[in-house]
Amino acid sequence: MAKHKTAPAAKFLLAIAAIVVLILIGGIIYTSNQMTMLRIAFVPSHEIASEEPAPAPDYTSDDAWAALPGKTSTALLQPEGVLKPAMVPEVDVFYVHPTTYLSKERWNATLLGDEKAQRWRNNFALRDQASAFNLAGEIYAPYYRQATFGAFLDDSGQGVQAMLRAHDDVLKAFDNYIATRNKGRPFILVGHSQGALHTLLLLGERIAPTNLKDLMVAAYVIGWPVSIEGDLGVLPGINPCMQESDTGCVVSYQSFDKEGDPSPLLKIFDATPGLNGKPRKGTQMLCTNPLNWHVGGEAKKAKNLGAIELLTEDGPIPAPIVGLTGARCGKNGILYLTRSPAGSWAEYQMAGGNYHTYDINLFYMNLRENAAARANAWLRANR
Repeated sequence: MAKHKTAPAAKFLLAIAAIVVLILIGGIIYTSNQMTMLRIAFVPSHEIASEEPAPAPDYTSDDAWAALPGKTSTALLQPEGVLKPAMVPEVDVFYVHPTTYLSKERWNATLLGDEKAQRWRNNFALRDQASAFNLAGEIYAPYYRQATFGAFLDDSGQGVQAMLRAHDDVLKAFDNYIATRNKGRPFILVGHSQGALHTLLLLGERIAPTNLKDLMVAAYVIGWPVSIEGDLGVLPGINPCMQESDTGCVVSYQSFDKEGDPSPLLKIFDATPGLNGKPRKGTQMLCTNPLNWHVGGEAKKAKNLGAIELLTEDGPIPAPIVGLTGARCGKNGILYLTRSPAGSWAEYQMAGGNYHTYDINLFYMNLRENAAARANAWLRANR
């Protein structure tokens, strides 16, 4: 298989890190005391150069994958009370999990991570996120040496190195998937948070420049801001999904409380470069409304087919909560909830009313049905 350059990813991540740090230091997100406390709590105190890298994953081995066809995992579960119709048999789902490693002991987790990271990956990432797509096809979810949460708070450049190491693993996993596991089947890409960053870069490095874009059913790049002009504008043949059955396109949104303050996110979006290498200020952040699958607009809570409560302990996926909230896309590209779920829905809410952790849980059943609908639409058009 031909070797691929990763320089564009390095340039993109370095630019993001440099500008985000300037914004953070400027007090846009936290006061200096708050930022200091966060760094003390989460940023590793040692140099990344002194860290013995965990053994690189061997993606030819099934042991390097958290989920695969025929491998038992929580990604195979379905919500209580939901009948399981047959999945779309000819489609795959390549899922990249979000950050589940919070320790400052390492810049990059070992392949499995510590006990807490494993619990979050199994009981949140795979069970609450990847499972939303198991109606659309077989789940392929690689383990990777993810960057620790503190890497995103670092101002020394070491966090960027950790992200690049993580991204290199994701690229190798995808290359193995295409070379030995895919066998020419259409596929869906899914990533959330750190996983969405890796998925966005994957679109630029592996999908858009090759004929693999002809096999891509859709990419769900959730919880990481995507510029329509600055990111998708330089990916030939890859556009925002405009309707519920569009294929070969991208879905993306960031969930906030109805009165939330996304200004920190918007300022970072404006200052950081897109895949075109230019600042994204003046470009439009992609907001796909997961209740009607249009770019922009509002949908009432009656359109919400079911949210899934986030539970971190072992157990089944709880029954969907129908009509939990509606959603509207603001002109700024933020997805605002039409009501503010309380109780357990606020436990992991971030500053400014950011429902980042719940991006998929809030719209679980809509995502589940939509991924299957796009898979079937692709098959009807191409087979």
